[in-house]
Amino acid sequence: MLDSLENSEENMNKRFLQINSDLIAYQNAAHAKGFLLQCYQMQGLSNAEEAAYTNCTRFVYSLEHGDLYLNQAFQSPLAIQPALAFYGLSHYIKACLLTVDADYPATVQVLAHGLSARKRKKQNYSFLQDEVRTQRYGLFTHFSNKMFHVEHLEGTKLKMNALLKQVPELSSIFSFQSGKAPFEKVQQKDENYAIPIQLLDDYQMTEHRFSEFLEAKTMGRVNVIEADKHLIYLKPLSLSLSPPFRFHFFTNEWVFSKSKESEAFYPELLIYYSLLYNLSMIARYETEWWYDLLKHAPGKEYSLIKYFTEVSIQKIPLLIAQFLHTQKNKPSNNESQ
Repeated sequence: MLDSLENSEENMNKRFLQINSDLIAYQNAAHAKGFLLQCYQMQGLSNAEEAAYTNCTRFVYSLEHGDLYLNQAFQSPLAIQPALAFYGLSHYIKACLLTVDADYPATVQVLAHGLSARKRKKQNYSFLQDEVRTQRYGLFTHFSNKMFHVEHLEGTKLKMNALLKQVPELSSIFSFQSGKAPFEKVQQKDENYAIPIQLLDDYQMTEHRFSEFLEAKTMGRVNVIEADKHLIYLKPLSLSLSPPFRFHFFTNEWVFSKSKESEAFYPELLIYYSLLYNLSMIARYETEWWYDLLKHAPGKEYSLIKYFTEVSIQKIPLLIAQFLHTQKNKPSNNESQ
């Protein structure tokens, strides 16, 4: 595990620059206007030309501001990385929202974070046992709905340990600490994908029940095709937008979550936003606990938090680039009918 972590860190700088270059392509006023116009026309907006012109500059600047925060986080000590990464992600998301919501922000209600952290006890606090609660209004609720069609999240408690287990790059740490990997590797079989039949044991389901459950939880985005003695064959509409499929940034492999909890079906940007929000709040307002963690590295939380923060700085631009690419290649309303 340690060798894999060291190898991944050696490639971080190269990967970071490469992935950020994918976002730079959108940071040209003329290209951005054309891209937004295409998005709005595909949505059938009657004022697509005007909306693209109005939002073009804000779209470009939001991406650029996100770049600045993430680049600064990349060069900063861990103590302030979560706050920088969180605000970088927030600005990226605001740019993405403009591709699906031409009127964003229509009200001041959507400008809040959209999450709240519970009051922490000074003693015996555990980040892994902590949680954040979703709010009725705010950025989190708004982008979950507009970008990923995830609704009815108000009042939901998001648990840090469950969210961290949905980050594929942390799988080796969880395996090392508990002996159990949170993911199964995905095998490509022609146009379909396959996972080991033993996953049914993790889900505690029969093949038929698993098929029904998966189709319901993914709203038809992932379907079971067939199964044999060793593998379950799946057909996702789009891997990048179909949790519980997730992409391992360092091994360049698709994996499938072993969890059947709600967190396994959240898009990865929701997971990063929730975790970084809580870590940034801790870094800003719970400095005593935060610096005790950083200086003394007690327990298993330190390695998870440290590596998650490093991974987030690397992977967020990739996830944003994936979303924008999907918007660019989405069929129009007429074509999809």
